[in-house]
Amino acid sequence: MKANGRWRPAAALALVPMAGALAGACVDERARLGFSNWRAACRAAGFSPASLLAFTLELLPTALLGALLGGLAVQAAGILRRSQPGAANCSLAAHVGCAVAMIAGLLICLLPLSVPLLLGAEGLLAMGISVALFRGLERRSSSTGSPVEWTLA
Repeated sequence: MKANGRWRPAAALALVPMAGALAGACVDERARLGFSNWRAACRAAGFSPASLLAFTLELLPTALLGALLGGLAVQAAGILRRSQPGAANCSLAAHVGCAVAMIAGLLICLLPLSVPLLLGAEGLLAMGISVALFRGLERRSSSTGSPVEWTLA
């Protein structure tokens, strides 16, 4: 793999939990208009972290399950690729990119924009954050001559 393209798996992995959440949201929407009701309820209640959390847990449970299963898939990919250089950095960058983008996505979904535009913006944000973090981690590990090590001490 070229050194320039080592960031690609991180960008792709950042989209896996988001794809799971999207699949779950489609199920919630078809079963009980979960996403439509979620947007309407969140807009009516006004912005507050408590209302976002409560409405998300109540109206989009399958979307949350899909996101969690996607996160497990990213963990599994990191475990299976652990012997390859940069695999830990790739998995960490994908998790951070996805987590930040999903939190931002909760906020931007309240905007009166089309759903495909919102999903595209959230996906691009996840990929951008994961690529930036991966490149930073790779730069740090190459400047020290060893992979980045995380300790609990």
